[in-house]
Amino acid sequence: MWRQRCFAQMIFWQVVLLCCFACPVQAANIDYTEQVFPIFAEHCTGCHGEKKGLGKLRLHTVAALQAKRSKDEKLIVEGKPDESELYQRLVLPADHKKRMPKKADPLPKEKIELIRLWIEQGAVLALAAAATPASEGTEDDGADHGADHGEEGAAKEETLPLPEVVEADPAAVEKLVAAGAQVSALYAGSSLLQVSYALSDEPAADVDVAALAAVAEQVYSLNLAKSQLSDQGLAVLSELKNLTQLHLQNSSVTDSGLMHLSGLAGLQYLNVYGTAITDAGLAHLEGLQQLRKLYVWKTKVSYDAAQRMEKMLAGRHVNLGFDHPVVARKRLEKQLEQTTAQSTESATELEKAKAELDRVTKRNETVTKRLEEIKNQLDVLNGVKKPAAEKQAAEEGKAEPAAEEGKAEEPAEEPAEEPAEEPKADSEKT
Repeated sequence: MWRQRCFAQMIFWQVVLLCCFACPVQAANIDYTEQVFPIFAEHCTGCHGEKKGLGKLRLHTVAALQAKRSKDEKLIVEGKPDESELYQRLVLPADHKKRMPKKADPLPKEKIELIRLWIEQGAVLALAAAATPASEGTEDDGADHGADHGEEGAAKEETLPLPEVVEADPAAVEKLVAAGAQVSALYAGSSLLQVSYALSDEPAADVDVAALAAVAEQVYSLNLAKSQLSDQGLAVLSELKNLTQLHLQNSSVTDSGLMHLSGLAGLQYLNVYGTAITDAGLAHLEGLQQLRKLYVWKTKVSYDAAQRMEKMLAGRHVNLGFDHPVVARKRLEKQLEQTTAQSTESATELEKAKAELDRVTKRNETVTKRLEEIKNQLDVLNGVKKPAAEKQAAEEGKAEPAAEEGKAEEPAEEPAEEPAEEPKADSEKT
């Protein structure tokens, strides 16, 4: 019988679980390069970057983060954000001494949620460009090096040949460094340069980037994140004919400023996250036949313009960000379609489980009743109990004498007492 009960309980809990998880919602995959790294670059690399590595943690490149992960297993526990120190530090109380970012406001909830989902999904990092020696390189090309590597790898899927250029004038490179830029070779022995102003003490201004003109032929990757450049200051970019990757996120770039990029035939990656760019700015980029990655999250670019730009070139991806209203609606519509199908399937399984539970319950009742009958028969044979008929007759026979005895016990009426003789008078006695 206990087996039947266990089976019935198992069916019951299956029904309960089906009810609880009838409509699971799966989060879209989080992209480290385009969603997580911008958070690190904005809030974390000031203390955990190239110049500073507090706690021996650096987040300004994929290589630096991966190196730290390999040494500290608790930093990021894949699939378990609540056990990952990187996430734990973000959700501590605001007054906790270990909360991050230190001495700053807590991160917005939506950014913390992105990091949580990223870790939950396995904390996949952007892959470095293994096709070139750049993946062996240093960490000195700025706060967006992680994005550079990830997008560089994507762009080089077409195996475009690297341009051959002469070595830059050392004096020109020194002027860039003096202006707050970090300069490094694309890979050991290469004359192509990676230039970044992202970690300079002050946002790059027109006078700082003007020095790029002297190394225009050699600049392959340029990071001008957070720069404050005028449209005229951006004019120097039109001279960078070998420029492949350009970061302008959180900068002052305008639609007119993008006009200076229209002649950069080799540009493959452009990031204008958090800028005032609109649909008009995209018009200046339509002729760029090598542009594969265009990142326009947190801009005023419309969904229709982004789609039109994307369809102009096979393999081009225009990223509006996961929280863009239209993108979010389409994502939810797709999830609704998927979960509706899952709900229908779960409802069918639930009905089958209920029917099975009813069948097992009835079977259990039948088996339980038969079990009691068998026990009673054995008890009779073993003399523990009397047969049912004999027991009934005995109970009936016992009931009648009890009634007669009750009647006999009624008290008889006592005879009335005779009145006592009255005492005779004294005269009568004499």
